Amino acid sequence: MIPDDRALPFLETTMQDLRYGLRALRRSPAYSIVAVATLAVGIGAGTAVFSIASAVLLRPLPYADPARLVRVFETNPLKNWARNIASPANYADWRKQNTVFTDIAAYEQFNFNGSGATDVFLTGRGEPQGLKAMGVTGTLFAVLGSTPLIGRTFTEEETFEGKGRVAILSYGLWQSAFAGDPAIVGNTIVLSGRTYDVVGIMPRDFFFPGRDVQLWMPVAYRPAVFATSRRPHWLGVVARRKPGVSIEQAQQEMNGIARGLERQYPDTNTQMGVRLESFHDSLAFAPRPALMMLSGAVGLLFLIVCANIANLQLGRAAMRVRELAIRRALGAGRRRLVRQLLTESLVISAIGGALGFAVAVLAQAALLKLAASTIPLFAEIRLDRSVVLFAVALSLAAPVIFGVLPALLSSKPDRLAERGDAASRDARFLRNTLIAGEDALSIVLVVGAVLLGRSLLRLQAVDPGFDQEHVVTFTLSLPAARYATNVDRLRAFEEIERRLREQPGVQATGAVSTLALRGFTWTGDATVEGRAANDYERELRHKSVLPGYFKAMGISLLSGRMLNDGDRVDQPRVTVVNSALARKYFRGEDPIGKRIKFARPTDNDVWVTIVGVVADEKQDGLDKPAQPQAYSTIRQRMQNPLTFVVRSTLDDGNVVAAAHREIQGVDPDLALTSVAAMRTVVDESMGDYRFRTALLTVFAGIALFLAALGIYGVLAYFVSQRSRELGIRLALGAKPQALFRMVVRQGMRPVAVGAALGLAGAVALTSVMQSLLFGVTAVDPTAYAVATVTLAAIALAACALPAFRATRVDPLVALRDE
Repeated sequence: MIPDDRALPFLETTMQDLRYGLRALRRSPAYSIVAVATLAVGIGAGTAVFSIASAVLLRPLPYADPARLVRVFETNPLKNWARNIASPANYADWRKQNTVFTDIAAYEQFNFNGSGATDVFLTGRGEPQGLKAMGVTGTLFAVLGSTPLIGRTFTEEETFEGKGRVAILSYGLWQSAFAGDPAIVGNTIVLSGRTYDVVGIMPRDFFFPGRDVQLWMPVAYRPAVFATSRRPHWLGVVARRKPGVSIEQAQQEMNGIARGLERQYPDTNTQMGVRLESFHDSLAFAPRPALMMLSGAVGLLFLIVCANIANLQLGRAAMRVRELAIRRALGAGRRRLVRQLLTESLVISAIGGALGFAVAVLAQAALLKLAASTIPLFAEIRLDRSVVLFAVALSLAAPVIFGVLPALLSSKPDRLAERGDAASRDARFLRNTLIAGEDALSIVLVVGAVLLGRSLLRLQAVDPGFDQEHVVTFTLSLPAARYATNVDRLRAFEEIERRLREQPGVQATGAVSTLALRGFTWTGDATVEGRAANDYERELRHKSVLPGYFKAMGISLLSGRMLNDGDRVDQPRVTVVNSALARKYFRGEDPIGKRIKFARPTDNDVWVTIVGVVADEKQDGLDKPAQPQAYSTIRQRMQNPLTFVVRSTLDDGNVVAAAHREIQGVDPDLALTSVAAMRTVVDESMGDYRFRTALLTVFAGIALFLAALGIYGVLAYFVSQRSRELGIRLALGAKPQALFRMVVRQGMRPVAVGAALGLAGAVALTSVMQSLLFGVTAVDPTAYAVATVTLAAIALAACALPAFRATRVDPLVALRDE
């Protein structure tokens, strides 16, 4: 006899339930394996996605009181700016006039690759080593509240030119380049031809603004830059709110400061506003929508897993009615039976959770590879304590979700009074409800996966505006210490291009200040000759090139001519523009021969003649339309660094080796950075689409498999419980085909209900995905049709085997049993 739990201590009864639960699971190995494996998949998927979401969205930044840090952006509807970097003079005025921040700091954002760091070269220690450096104001580390591991941080005076050439190293660079030698602090290093004093080493976990930055240097500007440079924008700005000041209060004051600057400087600050964001939120701005979508998807998958196991529990409980009835007759109360069944569920969940965590660990490397180009550079993916606790929480929540209803239903007194082979009406209703719920959730996941898949296909079909095959790129920065004038830089760049062009197998070479799909170099106003004083453009993009760039990239000439070697600094200024500029600025007119100046109508700038129109190359991504853009030759508008583009018939590795050799021949202290094949650049631009699509497709596939498993289980149980009835029907003349259709109808009824609910839910839920889609809408009929047909086909396949078994029941055996 098993007494009620009131007669024994709680711990003793719990241990007894655990031992009994383990024995019961050993007696049903098939059920145990399926349940544990299903849970392992659900918990593993949830834990893996949470490890990414936690690193990007939840893990605190390694600064003092990081919740008080804010990012300060400039906004301007005239320029379509919603979150733009700041001008030095506006930053200086914000700093002087605000009363809501303890202080404000700034850092250089000359490009938007990675964290915006620039290339410098560490020399004097063997081969030149390319490093990522960030120019910052002297107040940055104080604003962040970060102290060095060794040495000191910058002083405010070191912000300015001539106040000391100093550098702070990251922990990783200190270990890799200087073997962790503490004596490097106080000594000098040579960076891009200039000597710097190392004044500090930051701790291991410190980064700013991304983990690719290896050292920090003062911006070293003349004081006049902060007083007069208001039109160009190149500074990222971070501030620390004073205690007790909310971000809303800070925003209100900054709005007032912006309005005052607009009145004071109407030429540069008309409609120039300010936007404040939590610094953490600003770093996670781009990946947040995709991670929220994937977190929701893994939540749906977890519910499907729980529904599937609940169905397994109900089927198993039907076979245990006799056992439970005997235990009830021996004195076990309903409460004790519920505890026992929930304990068994907890055992399954604990084992499944442990395996699920192992799955997440094994999947981490694959996830990092798949998401390499989509995870922001500040995030470090690791299975830390929060991830472990999340896996434990899922393991504890799972038995509550999938175990309570089956336990309550199985322990009902009227349920235990039934014959062991009787089909309980409420159990059958619950099982069909669970199947319908699984199918509904599966439809939502499948619709989302199909939408993302169609978006990816549309994206892959987009013409980037250039020929990506057989093209290798690398970036080269000339140190100002040795290449002080434009003449020096031009001579070096042209010599490098000549050497590369003469290599066997090289078909074309060129260079550009910012590579396609990686944004632009700078923007500014533009005026077409002959237009009214108020008719000008406010956001023209610019690039500088070596003339061979267009041929090397395979960019087509649409009209006019390309830039050439005759377009030198002593010749009239010329430019080539893209098709987007020709369409927008010239409104159907032929732009060839027309003049444009890169300034406002009242500015006294030189007029530039448009000599050619080229096809649009994608700038910000394949999913973004090309913006108006002008190309100048570096002979007339120098830029440094440049990204070289080499088209050849050689293997990529051979091209890079030859480039390294020839550049060393020009200057042994130069090094290649950002080396990549152009097809890799294109692939990386689609990385976030590919990551989302692959992960959601896997989730949808698992959901469909579990839904099919649930349908099969319900029908197999239906056939086994009604085998005598089916045999009698056959004995009385029923046709096998009729029984087949009856069983299929039984299985497809909850599928149809679930599909209808799922389609309605998909319309509601996938509408939030619109910002993640390209070329399709959230209510794309094809996606819904594919999802419905796929679910129907899988459901029919799951119905077929039980239905076929129903037609094979032996009538003589059924009649003999009856």
